[in-house]
This record gives sequence, C-alpha cells and structure tokens, in this order.
Amino acid sequence: MTKIALGGKSCKCAADSLAAEVTETGPEAADSSFSPVTLRPLRLRNRHIEGCCLGVLLVILLAAGCVAPPSASPTVAPPATEVSRAPVPTAAEATPQPSASASATTAAATAAPAATVPPTATTAPSAMPTLARITVQPTRAPTEAPTKAPTKAPTKAAAEAAVTALPLPTVSGSEVVTRAVHGATTYRVEQISLPTYPYEALLGRTADDEAAGYPVLALDRAAYEATGPRPAPRTYRLLVLENEYLRLGILPDLGGRIYELTFKPTGSNELYANAVIKPTQWGPPSPPYPPGANWWLAAGGMEWGFPVEEHGYEFGTVWGYDHAAQPDGGVMLTLFTKTGPQAPYAVVDVILPPDAGYFVVQPRIVNPLGASFRFKWWANAMLAPGPANSASPDLRFILPGNSVTVHSTGDASLPQAGQTMSWPLIGGRDLSRLANWQNYLGAFTQPLEAGAFAGVYDAGADEGVIRVVPAGTAKGLKLFAPRGSDGLDPALWTDDGSSYVELHGGLTASFEEWYELAPGAEVTWSEYWYPVAGIGGVTFANTAAALSLGPAAGGLRLGVFPTEATEGQVTIELPGVEPLTLDLRAGPAAPFVRELGLPGSVPAAGEVSVRLVDRTRGTILEWTGAVQLR
Repeated sequence: MTKIALGGKSCKCAADSLAAEVTETGPEAADSSFSPVTLRPLRLRNRHIEGCCLGVLLVILLAAGCVAPPSASPTVAPPATEVSRAPVPTAAEATPQPSASASATTAAATAAPAATVPPTATTAPSAMPTLARITVQPTRAPTEAPTKAPTKAPTKAAAEAAVTALPLPTVSGSEVVTRAVHGATTYRVEQISLPTYPYEALLGRTADDEAAGYPVLALDRAAYEATGPRPAPRTYRLLVLENEYLRLGILPDLGGRIYELTFKPTGSNELYANAVIKPTQWGPPSPPYPPGANWWLAAGGMEWGFPVEEHGYEFGTVWGYDHAAQPDGGVMLTLFTKTGPQAPYAVVDVILPPDAGYFVVQPRIVNPLGASFRFKWWANAMLAPGPANSASPDLRFILPGNSVTVHSTGDASLPQAGQTMSWPLIGGRDLSRLANWQNYLGAFTQPLEAGAFAGVYDAGADEGVIRVVPAGTAKGLKLFAPRGSDGLDPALWTDDGSSYVELHGGLTASFEEWYELAPGAEVTWSEYWYPVAGIGGVTFANTAAALSLGPAAGGLRLGVFPTEATEGQVTIELPGVEPLTLDLRAGPAAPFVRELGLPGSVPAAGEVSVRLVDRTRGTILEWTGAVQLR
C-alpha cells in the first residue's frame, strides 16, 4: 500500500490576550518528571511571604481595635494579566483510582446539571443578568476596520421606524436566554474506558536530530502487525471542565488532547471521538524523521502537533497537568509535555470561563536551550459536529480567502500537491461542501491575509465549530478530510466506520516551514473555540458572536449566535432601503434568527453591513461583505 500522509488536515481575536503564567508546583502524583511551574518561582514565593506577613499584621491590628473589619463592598477583580492559581491536584486527581468513576475535586462549587434548551426554542421572557467577562473582553475581529468608541444603541423610536420601513415576518428564532444554571466553572477527574489495541509494548525510544534531538516514541510496525492485534478495554483519566453551556473532556494519558466538546443545549460532542484507540500508519511523512516515527493514534478530539508537522510526536504520550481557579469563576487547566527542562517543551492552557459558550486554548512553546530551536506547531482539531460522531455530506468548511494551496489529494481532477486553486468554487464544484468531494484533500490557506476565523458547519445537524485565532502569530490553517467515493478506508483508523474532517492551525503558513526560537525564548498566543448551532451556517465570526446571512423563502435570513448572554441591538444595512435596527436578546442556548421581508427595491445580491451592540460592552461585532439576498 502506498503510504499517504493523513494530514490536512485562521486571526488576532477581538479580545485581550489572557495571561499564561504557570503554577508554582506541578502535580507530583501525575508522574510529572518536569513541571513548567519552575519558571517563575521567585516572584510567586515572594508574594506568598508578603501575603503571610500582611495577614499576621492585620490580625494584630484587628485584635487591638485599630482597624475596622472589611466591608461587604465588591472586590475589584485583578487585571487580566494576574491569574490566581488553585492548589495543585491531589494524588487522587493525578492518578486513576480503580474504584472511583468520578472525583469530587472541583475548582468551585458544583451546580446541578443544566436543563438544556434547543437553540431555536422560544421560552417565556426572563430577566437578563449582566455579564462581565474578567479575563477576556472581546470587541471585534482584527480584520475589521478600526473600531470607533463604543456605539450608543439606537433609540426605541428609531428602531420602531426602521422596522416599519422593512416588514419582518418572523418564522423562527428566540430573543430570550434561559439560564438553568448560573455560576462557576467546575473541574473534576473522571475515568473513561476505551477499547485499545496493544501497541505500547512495541514502542521504542529514538531521537529526531532535525529537532534538536527531540525524543521520539517509534513503533515497530512490522512486529505489531505480526501479533494480529485485537482491542481490549482500557481505563483512561478524563479531566472534565464544565459550565452552563459546555463540557470539555481532556485525556492527559493520550497526548493531553481535548477528547470531548459537548454543547449542552444540543447534547452533541462537536469533536470526533474515535470509539477505539488504534495506531495508524500515518505520522510525520518522510525523512529526515526517524524510522518508526510514521505512526499516529487517530483518537480524535483536538491534539497538539509538536515539534514536527502532521501530528507531531506527543499525540500518544502522557502529559502532566494542573488546574487553577480564575478570578471570574472560570477554571484553567494547564497541560505540559514531560520532556524535562533540559529539552524544549510545550504548555497548553485550556480555559473555560463561567457563563460562556466558548473556551480558550493558550499554547506556549519554550526553548530552555543555549542554542536556537527549530520546530513546527500544528494543533489539529478532528471534527464531526452534530449527534452522529461522523462527518456528513452536509458539512461545509468555513475558510477565509478565495484560494488554497494543495498539500495532497486523491482527486486527479484537482490541482495537485504544491499548486494553488480557487476556493471554494473550482470547475463548477463547491468544495466547501463535503458532498462535492471525490476523494481525500488536504489544503492550506492563510488567515493572516484573508481573515481571522475558520470553522465547519453541518447544515443537516444545524451545528458547527468556530476557531478564532491571532493571525499575526498563528499564520497557518489547513483543512483535510478522508472523504469521497474513492476516499481512505475508515478501517485504517477506526472499527465502526465513522469519519471526520480536520482543521489544523499552525505557527507557519505550511508544513514545509520551520519556526525558530532563540535561546531561552518562548512564543505564546490565545485561540478561541466555540460550538455554534441553530443559525443555518456561518458568514462571519469573532470571539463575541457568529453571524449568518443568506437567502430565505421570505427574503433574507439573519442569524446571530452570541458566545455569551447578549442584550442590545443589531443593525443591518441593505442596498436600496433604510438601515434596520432590531432589539436583540440572545445567548448560546437561544440564538437570534429572523427572516427579513425585502421590498422590490432590494437587489438579488449586494453589499450588506451588520453591527451588533451589547448594552454593557458596546460594539462587539461589525462586518461588511457581499451577500446573496434572494
């Protein structure tokens, strides 16, 4: 069989970057031979000492009656660059316990499971709590025109006049956010049993000299195949972060990957979760990579490809971890490779704020060497939005730009490796729709030049996933799917026939380029990920919301999916009519969807502008672009 590289596998977000400090100590019981928390001990230790001294002094003063007790006035939250840390995990958290299916360890008070609400369900009006995001303040996508001062919401009279000018027959949607649970993000350690093929006994150590001697686990493929392997149940640790809208499940024993992204309003895991752990024949594709490095665990989820392209070397290793409570009630889970401080290493912070439908992925690559370090970083999200856990023909890729460069393909009718082709239309085929693929395809685009977001959306399931990235740092974006009439056999990576698509995000524009870190240097950035549902597709997205525009039977369909509870107004400017302003109350469990009746003066296609204003945050989304109106 000819070996095929299975890799195919983005935009400064409109938000302030989050601090990425690591904790003072790593989880000892997690067999952490190395913890990145050793980077900044002095400052943290001094703060601890100062705090203790001040505490003793305060007790003495209170006892003497010199100082009044603290008042009940609200405490000012620390700035975003100051991240408080929870205690390190206990031994019970870091090591699987045979009798425990779920640990009671939490980073905050655990609330009862939320009652889910379908995205388009209409509920009775309720009071909207004011939300203040402490660690993140999204405003706009960086590719937009410079933002003016927060826009004052139009008056009610103006809004009513605009509505009169453009009839709005409402056929779907809800303006009310239902909040079954309101409170802090929770953290716990559970266990999950997955059928696993017996590959580990045939792994051996080698080194990649191209990546400064980076240690590699190589697989003796021939010996493995000779055993006639069969899967058997195996228990893995599952680190769970959960808030009102999202449940994240992370597997530290399988490369620290995010295995589960459940959108609670629909109940769907939007990531592909392979039901079996099975080594494939793909990995780093060719020399100079060490013999035996060309294997990969297609376990699914979101994996961290480091320090080489494709899926890296750390997809199946055990990662260390720690967790920390955040000032806003969120939780940050810190994952790190265990190569030790004598070698370059990767740290990934996964942050789940409370009352938000998004999470933050904050990678950090550190070079502790006395010489420069060349590496590649390509985080790979294996996606299958909706309830089926398999990519459907209705899935669409949402990519910035109008061209891509082919990495590999089995479709002879398309340009081949290294060639550029138009996107999404080529030869009358719309390649954004998976149903139009004739074989596998991997292709690169560059969000730095064309936009700061990407994603996928399954029109049949009416669900998708959005990624918003800092394009100035994370320049690379790649798509891949093993799909089509002559596509790759799913038996190569799974036993149940399921399939997926991939979105890779990298520090460089393509797999061929290396990123170089100076001695003692590090690079870090923040990515925002969120499920989206109930709006029929995605036209534009930033950290605050996803926007959908398209023709409908009655005119123009407008959909807004906010990533947190939003109360304000949306203004839409169409050719041939006065601007229309609508009141909007929406959130992740209840997106805003309307069909706008269009008068005859509106052309069939034209430029449309949309502005979303939140009552407390000001303008959180602005977009202008060409739209099919009828």
